[in-house]
Amino acid sequence: MARRATYFFDARASTPSLFLISGAWEFMRPQGTLASTSVLRSHIRAYSFMQYDIGFVSKEEKDILAQKGMQRPSWQQSHDEAPVTFLTTKTGDKVAFVRFPSLPPGEDTPNTQLITHIEQSIKSVTPQVQLVVGISDWGWLGENEYLRNNSRYVPDVLLGSGRGSGLNGRLLAEDRCIWVRPYDKGRSLCKVQIFEWPTRKNSFAWSVSKNYNTSSIGLNDTYADNPDVAAFFE
Repeated sequence: MARRATYFFDARASTPSLFLISGAWEFMRPQGTLASTSVLRSHIRAYSFMQYDIGFVSKEEKDILAQKGMQRPSWQQSHDEAPVTFLTTKTGDKVAFVRFPSLPPGEDTPNTQLITHIEQSIKSVTPQVQLVVGISDWGWLGENEYLRNNSRYVPDVLLGSGRGSGLNGRLLAEDRCIWVRPYDKGRSLCKVQIFEWPTRKNSFAWSVSKNYNTSSIGLNDTYADNPDVAAFFE
């Protein structure tokens, strides 16, 4: 966590238009156990200090944190609290972040009704923005099933999380969606660079190095611990 903060503050200083995005399952594993109250408080303090632009929590995380009386940062929201958030770059371009509803307990893939709901959400925001980013807590299986359904309206970028392997950028839905998933245990970060905004023509497709790039940032010894964040966990 302390190395993550170091990378974030360096990136803020060197990148003109940058959004820091926190996905689901930062507080616990899917259907797992929550950390102790003291560790949770340290995590919440660290997330607040790092000044993310937007965050997502699963329904499971939201409910358990509420039961414990833990107050999350205001930007760390569930689908029920904020289905869509709009952010504007320094150059005035708008980006929509669509938080996907959590899957019902015991289900690993989305049903037709849920896919239709998401499709309508994306359809409604697309004319208003230059980029649509979906944020999911479904896990690899559910996200893969959803994208291979090849809906007419999919996010330009899908930031996944939950069970399953990490992905350093995979193109699906006829190359209309960049699918990214973090690797386990928070030891790396996913970086997505957009060089050109997608056009809304039927022929549009992402092409690596031409209009986007993805990379995985390993938080190794190259990055020193941020002393403030490190102190939260002492």
